[in-house]
Amino acid sequence: MSSIDSDLYAEAPVLRARIEVPEAALDDLLDDLWGLDPAVGSFQDLETGRAYLDAYAVDREALDRTVAAMRAAAAARGLGAPDGPAAAVEALPREDWAESWKRFFHVLRVSPRVTVRPPWEPYEPDRPDGVVVVIEPGMSFGTGLHGTTQACLRFLEELAEEPAAAGAPPRSLADLGCGSGILSIAARKLGYAPVRGVDYDAAAVRVSAENAAVNGVPDVAFSLCDVTVDPIPAADVVVANILAPILLAAAPRIVRAVSPRPDAALALSGILGEQYPRVRAAYEAFGFREVRSLALGEWTSGLFRRA
Repeated sequence: MSSIDSDLYAEAPVLRARIEVPEAALDDLLDDLWGLDPAVGSFQDLETGRAYLDAYAVDREALDRTVAAMRAAAAARGLGAPDGPAAAVEALPREDWAESWKRFFHVLRVSPRVTVRPPWEPYEPDRPDGVVVVIEPGMSFGTGLHGTTQACLRFLEELAEEPAAAGAPPRSLADLGCGSGILSIAARKLGYAPVRGVDYDAAAVRVSAENAAVNGVPDVAFSLCDVTVDPIPAADVVVANILAPILLAAAPRIVRAVSPRPDAALALSGILGEQYPRVRAAYEAFGFREVRSLALGEWTSGLFRRA
């Protein structure tokens, strides 16, 4: 499989933030920090016996947010100074970053049916209807590690499990902010059709198409789209895994993309917990009701239907 690093970041340094912590505290800290973006992993030096929390990014501002969370989590467990142990940040050659990812991106069971795996780890589903999505990590695209992506995958599986009316065709799906194409690929494997993914980043569109081909679903279509100004593809199920300010700005356009089919649904994600009530209220004002919400880490996602 070809690399899925965005062309936009081809020359950007990969930054690693590292915080040393006691080995005995690693598991608890990783639980505390689950669902952050950039994701937090661990590294243990077998020669020295020292243990570290690691995070990787090209966006320094995003990395700083994760570092602050890492330090706060360590401080809450009585480690380091009152504001937590210091972090060392350094730029790495890309080949070092790629190898580092392999230390903590492994086969991930996201839901009863859906599993995400990297290309370097084999996995066979343990149930006949199991779905496996192969994703290689890239600098700006989803791997399935992030809480927002996992919430959307769980919503998609729940909807796919609903009994269909006799003779009803499969539900179509629109993936707004497709990133790596992970949601579109999983949706197609779960039985949605047709499936279309859009993103404002041309590199994401290209990468998504490559990943769809690798996963054996080349019929999934991807195209450029800025949801705040461009036509949004209509579908029976619309998944919008984008940031809260864009969800708010584009709310009138996104709700119009959801078909009038009785079993139509809308999944909203990419929302920090404190932002979620405002996003929910905005979509309720357009005639949608929350079916349920799911909080993973600091992010909250919601599944909606027409009221």
